[in-house]
Amino acid sequence: MVDQNKDKIITPLKVEVKKEKAVRFGAKRKNFLKLALLSLSLIIMIVGGLWLFSFLSRNPARTVSVPVEKVTPEPQSKELSAEIPSSHMEGDASKAQIAKEKKEAEQKLSNFLKIKKVLDAKGVAEWGGKLYDRMVQLSQAADAFFIREEFVFASEKYAEAIETLNKLSDNTDDALRRILNESQVALEEGDGDRAQHLFSVALMIDPGNTFARHSLARAKNIETVMRLIVSGKKHEEENNLSFAHADYQEAVRLDPESEKAQSALIRVKNIISAEEFKQLMSSGFTAFNSNDYKRARSLFLKAQSFKPDSHEVKDALAQVDASIRLSHIEDLRKKALAAEDAENWEQSLASYQAVLKIDNSIQFAIQGKERSIKRNQLEKSMNYYLEKPDVLESDHNLNKAIELVKKAEKIESKGPRFNERLKRLDELVKLAQIPVPVTLESDGVTEVVIYKVGKFGSFYIRELNLRPGTYTIVGARDGFKDVRQKISVKTGQGPMRIIVKCGEKI
Repeated sequence: MVDQNKDKIITPLKVEVKKEKAVRFGAKRKNFLKLALLSLSLIIMIVGGLWLFSFLSRNPARTVSVPVEKVTPEPQSKELSAEIPSSHMEGDASKAQIAKEKKEAEQKLSNFLKIKKVLDAKGVAEWGGKLYDRMVQLSQAADAFFIREEFVFASEKYAEAIETLNKLSDNTDDALRRILNESQVALEEGDGDRAQHLFSVALMIDPGNTFARHSLARAKNIETVMRLIVSGKKHEEENNLSFAHADYQEAVRLDPESEKAQSALIRVKNIISAEEFKQLMSSGFTAFNSNDYKRARSLFLKAQSFKPDSHEVKDALAQVDASIRLSHIEDLRKKALAAEDAENWEQSLASYQAVLKIDNSIQFAIQGKERSIKRNQLEKSMNYYLEKPDVLESDHNLNKAIELVKKAEKIESKGPRFNERLKRLDELVKLAQIPVPVTLESDGVTEVVIYKVGKFGSFYIRELNLRPGTYTIVGARDGFKDVRQKISVKTGQGPMRIIVKCGEKI
């Protein structure tokens, strides 16, 4: 349905028509004969001017519409009341009456032409119909009366013509609606010339009508658009979809509001999409069967862009994702086993944990994780004692190392690196348990104490076997200052001789 422009169309002001009283035709004829000789030159000028007025009324210029002002007849000049001889009274009265009638006719003609000029600018000849024809007939009749100087009849006809123009002015809104409807039909039928003509007329009636102005631009392209649609349809029937798409796309570009072009473009796009979807799905399954899951997934996702809600695509993607998942799990399993063979327990642990992130119920990953944690912790403990053998001087650490050796010896599937470390640790543990001979010398009066070993009292010589480690020896004697010394007994060290005496008096 055509949108109606809501702007108010300016209509000319109606000129009130007053009917004049006709005078008797015979009296006018008599007066005309009396004044014929005196007014000959004036009549010639009037006839020429009226002919020019008549010509302009039948051939209006296309001009910008000008609001019509209500025309107020000029006030009649008062008749002079001087005394006139009775012999001239009748002749003078006839001349005055004719002049008055002529002036009134000229005023009606002027009013008529002003209103007509406004309506001509609105293209009234295109939409006025029978009323316009009636107005032309009335104006021609009025012109004829004026030329014959039958001014009363001319005034009457001009008044009727003005009344008809006012009716036409009242009909401009209806005319605009009718022309817009007709022009829209022509546009939809692809009749570009008629549509352009009708929209141009609508703009003459209402220059500010945005719908008409916009549609006029569409009308200039509509015939080209219709040819493109016909061409596209032919290509479509011949299955030349790319050419059809190009034609329809160009038609839409020229006229984005063309429903025919839009629907044709959508239709061929859907056909092309269906073909591309079918091809993508076929290629995707080919890649899937070749275990090229990455390419298969990419193709299925592209197919999904054509049919986002396709169950076929969803099922295909589910198969690909499951295969990718299983393939990834298998890759991680192989990586974990390779790390185990290389005794890289941190790497094997990371691989098993990655598998469990995918599926925390996979048994080989659960068992592999547990195995890797134990072996990793065991190796870290062994490395600790191997890197810091001095800690074995502590009974606590030595006992832990002894237990660690026993635990390590129970491990199955020991690798060469593990066995080498276990052997080195076992040797360290055994050496840490071999005592070193230590001889203590004193003065027989100093009380000797070895921390973590015991109290030995006073003596001159005492033989001891001390396990590798660090010991603190303290000597005490009444009246003398205590002596204190720290000794380190190393694994594999030879016999040691230590003197403990308090010789400094207090």
